[in-house]
Amino acid sequence: MKKLVALSALGMAALGANAQLTITDSLTIGSITTLLEGIGVTVSNVTVNCAEHAMGHFIGTSELSITEGLLLTSGAADMVAGPSGNFATWYSSTGGDADIEAALAMGNITYDVCALEFDCMPQGDTLLFNFSFGSEEYQEFVGSSFNDAFAIYLSGPGFPVATNVAAIPGGTIVSINNVNALLNGGYFYDNEFPAGQYVAYDGFTTNLTVFAVVQPGQPYHFKVVVTDVGDQAFDSGVFLEAFSFRSPMLTTGIRPAAQPALQASMVDGSLLLDLGRDGAAPMPLTIVDAAGHVVFNGTTTGRRTVLGLSTVVAGLYAVRLDGTGEVLTARFVKD
Repeated sequence: MKKLVALSALGMAALGANAQLTITDSLTIGSITTLLEGIGVTVSNVTVNCAEHAMGHFIGTSELSITEGLLLTSGAADMVAGPSGNFATWYSSTGGDADIEAALAMGNITYDVCALEFDCMPQGDTLLFNFSFGSEEYQEFVGSSFNDAFAIYLSGPGFPVATNVAAIPGGTIVSINNVNALLNGGYFYDNEFPAGQYVAYDGFTTNLTVFAVVQPGQPYHFKVVVTDVGDQAFDSGVFLEAFSFRSPMLTTGIRPAAQPALQASMVDGSLLLDLGRDGAAPMPLTIVDAAGHVVFNGTTTGRRTVLGLSTVVAGLYAVRLDGTGEVLTARFVKD
């Protein structure tokens, strides 16, 4: 059982300082956009409906399998950094969310909502996003009315009604009562027994992935939302993995129209990039694996760039170039 202790704002800040997991709140819209945007997708029109300290940038090694990203909470983001014996509860008083109340049904009332909304333009026919949901409600309140929940709602072509694309198989919303040690336990990590050292939440899901089939080059809207349910105590939060929001083409490969010039291929163990035009200015490049994790950062050197990737293991990768007014991506396989 956790210690039921009221924490002051000073104590809340101390938790973040002492933990291996570092959390920084008061993010700019530009910082949020950068952390969201991965390969093959453009993010715009970011809006945040959260209490002042409910959202933050987290980074560091912890019991989570995600090491960097955005944290949205129903309380205070800073309180999440610390051992599981600490107590994360904060009253945001930001109201509730009608979509989650409808998904939970049975008269559930939501509180302390934290919602992140943005538009996106996918280059591929699929949208993917990695996340983990955690809470102080675990395990003591599993099966109770304090059923804190999280969802990612998608609307746009093919989704005329906002659809929760972060549901577990069967369309079940991710919540305390739906994912825990007893139900859907394969998706759950108990952070209380043994006691976690770096994340205050007593439990959280494994690193799950949003999957949605979309139309390339069409606009879509996302709403990421987490709420308390039943009362305002005992915070919950969602960890969105940095740069994992991505749009690959899973059916027919990269579309030539979406990738007008960039060619990527492995030659004698090195990656050869060809921009297809002479006199190209240097551009920053990023290489990510199939899960959206960054494995390499560098810079192009004109039309053709050769990169030795000896530290990169075999697999499927995508390379992204951020030029002036354009983003070029291409996929390659390292044997």
